Amino acid sequence: MTARAPLWLGLAATATFALACAPKPLTPEEAKTKGDTLLRQMSQTAATVQTFSYTADETRDKVEAGGKKTQEHFTRRVVIRRPNALAFSDEGTAHDLSAWYSNGKITLVSNKAKVWARGPMPATLDEALDFVSSEYAIQIPGADLLYTSPYDALMTPDTTGGWVGVETIDGKPYDHVAYSQPLVDWELWLAQDDRHAPHRARFTYKKAEGQPTTQLDYRDFNPAPQVSDATFTPVIPDGYTRIKIMRHATVEDKTVAADTPSSDQKPK
Repeated sequence: MTARAPLWLGLAATATFALACAPKPLTPEEAKTKGDTLLRQMSQTAATVQTFSYTADETRDKVEAGGKKTQEHFTRRVVIRRPNALAFSDEGTAHDLSAWYSNGKITLVSNKAKVWARGPMPATLDEALDFVSSEYAIQIPGADLLYTSPYDALMTPDTTGGWVGVETIDGKPYDHVAYSQPLVDWELWLAQDDRHAPHRARFTYKKAEGQPTTQLDYRDFNPAPQVSDATFTPVIPDGYTRIKIMRHATVEDKTVAADTPSSDQKPK
């Protein structure tokens, strides 16, 4: 035996020990269970936070004629006070929208177009999120994470998927879960702490032309921001023109009162 033999034997023994201690790959059922557990823990934590704010950096695919994809980037700052108030503002070359939801109404302002709109909404944020999707035909990426129970909003009977693995983003490890539904595939990267808060979310719209993807990177989460009624009171600059907000309802919804425009451009 040469002098090098003990060294090689030692390295082999170390490699064998490392392989023996490596995590055993999860079965599909185990991955499903682990993903479900993480989502439930994330959802339970979200339900306990009544007032919070965060910033999301959003990147959207835009499919042009011929299938060419370009990307839009903008930042959205959001403040929520459960059960019935939300305000956000977008900043970016293609997005300049500000919105306020409170007192059973939503008000939208575009500074670029110098227009504003107001429409009726249900009394709670959970109901309002449903209403925006069904009645105004507006799909908001990441809206499911704003419900009182994100788990119930995300998971449907036809949802399949689970835990994928641990991935490092900006030097920190996150649990990656991925799920598939008939219309959309979605993924979350969850913090490895007691809250399991989402750090990143990605949505791929499978039925849309070009299967565009939207990614949100969350930051600056504040579980107790200082807010007041003024935070959720619309601010409409002088000279802006009111336009109609069109509903796509096919049946009468008696739980939502009609909003009749007045000559007064200022919010009451």
